[in-house]
Amino acid sequence: MGRKKNEDCRKHVTEGVENGHNYWICNYCNEKYSGGASRIEAQLGLNGKGGGIKPCSKYHEGVYNNMASTSSNPPLQVVEGVPQVIGTHIRSLLNHQNNAEIMNLSEGMNSSGCNISVYESEINQLKQLVIDLERDENDIAKQLQSLESRGKKRKPEVDEWLEELLNLKESANEMNSSDDIHEINHFIDNMKRHKKKKPFTLSTEFVGGRLDEKIHKVLKQLDDDKVFVIGIYGMGGVGKTLHATLVENEVKRKATFKHVFWVTVSHNYSILKLQHNIAKRIGLKLDEDDEKVRADNLSLALEKKGKSILILDDVWKYIDLKKVGIHPKVNGIKVILTTRLKHVCHQMDCQPCAILQIDPLNGNNKDWELFMLKLGHDGTPKIFPNEIEKIARCIVERFKGLPLAINVMARTMKGVDDFHQWKHALNKLRKLEMGQEVEEEIFKVLKRSFDNLMEKNLQNCFLYCALLSTGTLIEKDELIMKLVDNGQINGSMCLEEIFVEGNTILNKLESHSLISLYNNKVATHQMVRNMACYILKQSKRDAIVKFKECVTEIPLSHEWAAKLELVHMWGCDIGPIPEGMSPNCPNLSTLIINRVSISHVPESFFKYMNSLSILDISYNKRLESLPNSVSELRSLITLVLKSCYSLKHVPPLGELQALSRLVISKTSIEEAPQGLEKLINLKWLDLSSNKCLNMDTRSFLSNLTKIQYLNLQHTNALIKVEDIQRMNMLECLGGGFDCKDHKQYMQKNLDMSFGPKSYILTFASVWGEDGVSLIRFDSDDPETKTMKFGNCDHSSHILPKDLTYLCIEKNSHWVCLCDALLCNTDFSSLRKIKTYYCQRLKSLFCLSGFCSFCTMIHNLEVLDLQRLESLTIVCKEVFGVRQSLTQGGIFSCLKKFNIYHCHLIEKLFRPQLVQQLQNLETIDVQHCYSMKEIFVVSNSDDNDQSIISLPKLTRLTLYYLPELKIVCKGSISCGSSPKVDIFNCPNLERYPTIQRC
Repeated sequence: MGRKKNEDCRKHVTEGVENGHNYWICNYCNEKYSGGASRIEAQLGLNGKGGGIKPCSKYHEGVYNNMASTSSNPPLQVVEGVPQVIGTHIRSLLNHQNNAEIMNLSEGMNSSGCNISVYESEINQLKQLVIDLERDENDIAKQLQSLESRGKKRKPEVDEWLEELLNLKESANEMNSSDDIHEINHFIDNMKRHKKKKPFTLSTEFVGGRLDEKIHKVLKQLDDDKVFVIGIYGMGGVGKTLHATLVENEVKRKATFKHVFWVTVSHNYSILKLQHNIAKRIGLKLDEDDEKVRADNLSLALEKKGKSILILDDVWKYIDLKKVGIHPKVNGIKVILTTRLKHVCHQMDCQPCAILQIDPLNGNNKDWELFMLKLGHDGTPKIFPNEIEKIARCIVERFKGLPLAINVMARTMKGVDDFHQWKHALNKLRKLEMGQEVEEEIFKVLKRSFDNLMEKNLQNCFLYCALLSTGTLIEKDELIMKLVDNGQINGSMCLEEIFVEGNTILNKLESHSLISLYNNKVATHQMVRNMACYILKQSKRDAIVKFKECVTEIPLSHEWAAKLELVHMWGCDIGPIPEGMSPNCPNLSTLIINRVSISHVPESFFKYMNSLSILDISYNKRLESLPNSVSELRSLITLVLKSCYSLKHVPPLGELQALSRLVISKTSIEEAPQGLEKLINLKWLDLSSNKCLNMDTRSFLSNLTKIQYLNLQHTNALIKVEDIQRMNMLECLGGGFDCKDHKQYMQKNLDMSFGPKSYILTFASVWGEDGVSLIRFDSDDPETKTMKFGNCDHSSHILPKDLTYLCIEKNSHWVCLCDALLCNTDFSSLRKIKTYYCQRLKSLFCLSGFCSFCTMIHNLEVLDLQRLESLTIVCKEVFGVRQSLTQGGIFSCLKKFNIYHCHLIEKLFRPQLVQQLQNLETIDVQHCYSMKEIFVVSNSDDNDQSIISLPKLTRLTLYYLPELKIVCKGSISCGSSPKVDIFNCPNLERYPTIQRC
C-alpha cells in the first residue's frame, strides 16, 4: 500500500498539507485534489481512466507530449464517441496482467512467487467488486455525456465519487502484494461502501444530501423477492413524489422491469376509481359492474404485462390491493406507494426495511443551494449582491429545508433584484403574511394533513402541540402535561392513564407527519407550526408565537389585544419590561416565555390577565424574583419555573387554590414558597435540583393528599415516612430519606399494594444525575423503581420486592453487597445493579446457598461496576458452605456486563460464573490495570482445548488492560460472529478463538 508510481507526473503538481491530509495543486489551473499518481494523470488527461473526471483545461499539447514520452504508462485512446470532457477510456483495473496476479493470490502465490495466505473467496469478491464498480463508472460516464449534451451541469459530488473510485482502483492494484487478510477485507469493505454511495442524480437540478441514498434503498428493496410493497412517507411538500419519479426513471433506464405504471390516488379514492385508473394506464377496458370480476380481469392483465412496478402516489388511507386486483404472486409485480401517513405503510404490510421516511433538506447548505438554483436559469445559480444575499438567506432559513416552500418562494421572487422588495418579503414572512399565492400553495397543501385528523380533539391537540414546540426539542412529558393543563387530556385520570393517552396522541400526530418524536423529545417543523398559526388566524383566534426573534420590548400593540389566547416566546432577545406595563389580555390562558434574558417582571404586568391558567417562565438565567402579583392569579393551574438559576424569590402561593401543578427546579431558592400547605388540589409538585433548598417537609407534605407526582431529589430536604402516609394517590416519588427511616419505610409503604408505580429513593445523601425522569411506567424499563444508597453505614437493609434498579455510590463502609442488603421474598424484579466509587467493596455476591440476598436474584440483566478500588472478585467463595450457584444462579439472565477502573481484580469470570453466562450479550472491560484473564475455564492450567459457550454474545470490548494475558485459554462458542474490540493490551498472548455454535 502507498508505493509511488509514475514519479515524473508529479512535476506538474505542487504538494500541500491541510488538516493533516496531503493534497495536490495543479500547476496549470490551480485545482486542488487528493490521490495518487493515477489521479494526477487523470487530471492531465493522460492515463485513460478518468471515468468522468474533468481534465485540466490549461494543460497544453507541448507539456502533454513531453509527459507522454517520459511516462512508463503512455496514455490510452479515448473511448470512441465519448468526449474527453465527459470521461476518458475506462481501463479495466484488473487487466490481463492484474487478473493473473489475483489468480496467483488465490493459489497462494503472488506475482513475485512468494507464498501468501489469503482466502479465495475474498479474492473472487474483490474481482467482482472491481467489475461492478467499473460497470457503474461506465454507466455514469454515459449519463454525463447525455446530461451535458443537453446543457445540464453535473453535481460536484459526482466528481468526488469518481475521484475516490480512482484512488480505490490504484489501491486495488497494490493489493496484489499484500498478504494481510485483514487489510484485504478492510479494503473490500471500503469498496462496498463506495458502491453504495454511487450517485444516481448527476445533475445540479436535483438537490438533497440523502437523495441518492434513499433511491438506492428503494432499488435494493425492488431487487428483494420477499418485498411486495414499498412505502415512501413524509410531511407534505417534502419530495415524496420526486423520489418516486427518480426511482421510476432509474428503473426505466436500467430496464430491470418491463413496465412502470403510475397512478395518482389522492383523497377521493375508491376501489372502483382506482381499478379504472390502473386499467387505463395498462391499456385495459373495464366494463364489468362486479368488483371481483374487475379485480380478476385486472390481475390477469397485469400478469400478462410481465415483471412490472405499480406506483400509487398520494395515498391517504388503506387500500386492499387484493380487492383492486393486485396480488403479490402476479408475475413479480412490485408496488411503491407515497403517503404522508406512516400507519398506512404498516397497514399495507410494508416490511420495516421497506418503509422509507423522506426528511426536509438539512445541513450542507442544501436548502440555500436549491433556492439559488430555482432563482437562476438552466441550472446556473442566481448570484446576489451581499446585502440581498443576507436577507435571502434569512428567508430560506425560515423554511427549514422544506422543498415545497423553497420552490414556491423562489418562483415568487424570481427576477426581483431590488433590496427593498426582498426586505419587504422577509418582514411579511415574520408576520406570517406570505401573500395569497404563497399561502395557497404552501399552507393549504400542509393543511391537508391537519384536515385528515378525523377527531376534533386530535386537531386541537395538534394545534396546541405545534404552538408549544419550537425549533428545538420539547420534553415529551412536559408537552403531555401541558395538554392536561389546557384541558385536551382529562386530568382526573391517574398519571399512568394520562401518559398512555398522551403518548397515543403524539404517536398519531407523528404518524400523520405533523410532529417528529426523538426518544423522549418532540419537535414540530417550523412550516407546520406556521400552518397552525395560519389555521388559528383563519378561525379568528389570536396567538403570538415568536422563535429566536429580536423583540426590543414587549409592546402594548395590537398583538397584545383583548382576544389574545396564547403567547409563546422562545429564545427571543427581549429588552427590559417597562415598569407599569399592564397588557390588557383578559382572555390570555397560556403565557410561555422561555430562554430569554429577562431579569425583572414588573408588579403590574399580570394585572389584567385574570384568565391565565398556564404560566411558564423557564430557562431565564437572569430572572431573580417573581412579582408578588403572581399570588393574585387565582385561575392559575400550572406554574413552571425550570432552570432559572438566579431565581431566589417566589411569592406566597397559598391563594392559588386552582393550582394543580407546581414546578420550581434548578433555581437558587433557599426555602419553599409560603402557603404550600394550602394547595390542597396540588397533584404535581417538583422542587428537585434546588441544591440550596432547606425545608421541613412536615410543614406542608401531610396536607397534600391528592399528590400523584412528588419530586424532591437533589435537595437538602429529607422525606419523613409519616409525611407521605396519607398520599394514597401517589404514583411517582423521588427524594431522599434518612438511613434510619429505611426499615420503617419498607414496612409501611413499598410492600403495600398502593405503593408508587415509579420511584427513585435515595438514602444517605446521594446526589445523582439531574433530570432523570420519574415518569417510567414501561415494564421493560429497568429503572422504573430505583433505590440508591450513598455512604450509609447501616447494614441489613431490606429491599422492596418490586425493586428493578439498585445503585450504590460513594460508599466507604460496605465490603460486600450481600453483607449489607436483605431480601425477604423472591427478588425476581431486580434487573440492574450499578456500583461506583465504593472504596472498601471487595466483592459483590457470594456463592452461599443460604445468602438472603444472592439466592433471591434471578433476573439480573445489567451489572455495571466502576471505580471500585478494593474489588478483587465478583463472587466470593464461602468456605465450609455448600456451593449452590449453578445454571440458575445470579448471572443466568445477565445480558450486559461493564467494569471500569477496578485495579485490583485479576480474574473476571471464575469457573462457577462462566457456566451461567448463557444470555450474556455484551462485555466491556476498560482500565483495569491488574486484569490478567477474562474467562477462567477451570482452576487448572491445562485446558487449552476447552470450549466455553456464550451463544448470545454480540460484542467484546477490552481497552487499556496492561496486564491482560488471556481472554480464554480455550475457545469461545457463539451463535453469531461477535464484534471484538481489543485496544492497548500489550501483554495479550493471543486473540480469543471464536467459533460458531
